[in-house]
Amino acid sequence: MPGPGAEGIVMLNSRHTLATILVAAAAALVPASAIRASNDITDTVRQLASDGADLVIEEQALLADTAPASATPLSELEAVRAQLRSVDAQGRSVLDQLERLDIELTGAILVALDRLPTLDASEGQEPALQPPPGVVYEAAAADLLRISATPEVVTPSIDHQQHPAVSLLVVAVLALLVLGAFALGSTMRHRRTSKELAAMAWSDGLTGLANRRRLDFDLLPGSIGCDPTAVIMVDVDHFKSVNDSFGHKKGDEVLRVIGIMLANQIRFEDVVYRYGGEEFCILLPNSSTDDARQIADRILRAARQITLPDGQHVTVSVGIAASVKGDVGTAVESADHALFEAKDLGRDQMVTAAQANLVES
Repeated sequence: MPGPGAEGIVMLNSRHTLATILVAAAAALVPASAIRASNDITDTVRQLASDGADLVIEEQALLADTAPASATPLSELEAVRAQLRSVDAQGRSVLDQLERLDIELTGAILVALDRLPTLDASEGQEPALQPPPGVVYEAAAADLLRISATPEVVTPSIDHQQHPAVSLLVVAVLALLVLGAFALGSTMRHRRTSKELAAMAWSDGLTGLANRRRLDFDLLPGSIGCDPTAVIMVDVDHFKSVNDSFGHKKGDEVLRVIGIMLANQIRFEDVVYRYGGEEFCILLPNSSTDDARQIADRILRAARQITLPDGQHVTVSVGIAASVKGDVGTAVESADHALFEAKDLGRDQMVTAAQANLVES
């Protein structure tokens, strides 16, 4: 490839010289304490992320040891449960510290490091843990290790009020951009893009499930490639009354438990998405309406086992559709309309697109 002409070389050199002078001048004004503080925060984030990844992996292993089918003797099982409670508390502590540092965290990290949700138990019984599915732990560990490897990508800048000289550096950078310092400008844009990409999560921040952005991506032509693909839409009945009666914190906890319940009812190849609010979407590749009905029936029964503080049980409404021509997006819309039909018929039930007189794609 031919190099730039003489005029281009002069322009690039002049821009580079100007960038060097301004950045050097601004850097000279930045106190050494600001640099040390920045390094200290980066090191702290690196260590917290590494510790968090270890705790996520340990918690998942301990949960496997406390599973009902475990052959661990009762005395050892109690010790494992005690260790699990300790690891769970440590994970929440790491999460609190990362949030206080204003670190951008993925939904999987938020769910995996948070306290394990429980189902309310009868008097005298220990509440049953509702751990996130394994894929959430695996995603969280991978995300935390990524942060540990490149903490500077997610670490916020030093506070400008504490270090006014840093603001001068920003002014210098803006001056370079105004003057057309292409080389420096492209570098800054690249760093910003890297940060945005690092923060871009495919998981929902509350439940750790796949989010609406991921669903929109998966619905792009050719993304799924399975025919037929069944769709299940799930909506929590009377969810507004949960928030009104018990507060949004309890409402968020209910949504997390619902998300975990859904993930535990589907097959390995199926994917659960938080569609929005209290509505969820499930894609079932290579599945028919009948396949979806079987899973939906399990979902309806499992939801009724979730107890609210007043002793009432959660119920959900379900809509089902299937794509037979590869147009999964239309199947999602049909399942959503069938869901509203289920709510109109009294909730706590499933309705298929055929029953709702909707045309499946």
